[in-house]
Amino acid sequence: MIPLDRYARWPDTLDALARTYLDGSDFKAYSAIPGPERLSQLKNLLEKPISQFTPVNDAYFRARWAEVLRTVHPASGTTLLEIASGDADMIPQVMARDDPGSRYITANANRPLTASLRRKVKDLALEVVVIEDDAATISRHLAPESVDVVAFQHGVNDVLQAILCDREGVDTVQSDWMETLPTMIEIVRREIDQNTFDANVRPSFLSLLQSLLAVLRQDGVVVMSHYMFQLDLDWGYPPELWQDLIPIVREWVKDLPECREVVFEGFDPQWWLFLARE
Repeated sequence: MIPLDRYARWPDTLDALARTYLDGSDFKAYSAIPGPERLSQLKNLLEKPISQFTPVNDAYFRARWAEVLRTVHPASGTTLLEIASGDADMIPQVMARDDPGSRYITANANRPLTASLRRKVKDLALEVVVIEDDAATISRHLAPESVDVVAFQHGVNDVLQAILCDREGVDTVQSDWMETLPTMIEIVRREIDQNTFDANVRPSFLSLLQSLLAVLRQDGVVVMSHYMFQLDLDWGYPPELWQDLIPIVREWVKDLPECREVVFEGFDPQWWLFLARE
């Protein structure tokens, strides 16, 4: 696969970044991993679909999102809206350390994952707002032009899967996400096989994006990132979609007059998409 990042950038700095972005117990677990093994895990993380979940993953992804936020919104006091965060807390963990007192908002419809996220972020030094609703209704909750950054941290696939599940009457709000995932993957695979995926998800996704752009400030940026989990591939996720999700979405958003793509050095367009509001 195309690497997520250039491995050579990280060996000299990852330990210091882990100390910055991991809490005490997580950094202790990170430090307990022998140095050569940490680097081996990092290399695998960057160059293969993810199959391990260790403190090295947390250190890398938090450090990477710190770079993202310094790039797209270096000023302090950021208001960030994350879409379909699940219970992944890497962005609020970064914001609490680099920009304490900032505002983190998540639109996250799945109830069990939202409850888990609340537990993870309850003691962080930033304002946390959890919107337990479909992000397509974001205008009910946020004022126009009130957000600096909109983030899809590995969230695009979840949004597209939820769109298809809604069409099929599959619950993605109250259900256990991992228990529902095989059904989601089967629906996605069927859509790809029948050549209906684009027609059935693109209009709803672009409508959602237009709603999000309306709450984004004029100088704001939408950030989309993606990476692959081996489990999804093992369970039958179509590899051509799983690997090329960001390039596919890039083609869709070209039709939107409300935004334009911007490119930042060091972020491979295979895995990253940045959209500035027009």
